[in-house]
Amino acid sequence: MSNINENRLNFVFTAADITLMNTSANAILAKMPANSSLSEDQRDSYNAISVENKVFCEECLSEAQSTGTGIVSSYINLPNLANDLTLNSQMASLEGTLSNLLQRIRDIRRVTGHEGYKASNAIYGDYGRAAEAGIDNAKSGYDRLKVRYEAQGNGGREADTVLL
Repeated sequence: MSNINENRLNFVFTAADITLMNTSANAILAKMPANSSLSEDQRDSYNAISVENKVFCEECLSEAQSTGTGIVSSYINLPNLANDLTLNSQMASLEGTLSNLLQRIRDIRRVTGHEGYKASNAIYGDYGRAAEAGIDNAKSGYDRLKVRYEAQGNGGREADTVLL
């Protein structure tokens, strides 16, 4: 457990950095085909492709392209199949990159949320102890802050039990 003064990420992005990141994310979104979103029912009913099935699809395409004349039905569109497999590979690569990015974003949010909540609980505890000691202005601050814990049925004293 980290101590109350640990601050692993003590910085903020500039407004320009946030704008650049949002612009970059929006540029990626803008490149995605309009009809590429699925409904929840479609997500449940469409099959994903495993590595083995992707290899099978690639082998089918290769075989059909080299020896499929007169064998493969004319309604099978081989260029469409090739595009599907290529786009699938492209998206797998992009997904890996964006998954790593999303995990980093989630980790940053977890660290900053953890540190912020821990420090805030310490502040709340200080206000509670100061209010009990009769320090000027402490009771009004404590009363304003204790609303967070009152709904939990512990009389607004969670921070004291957590930190003491």
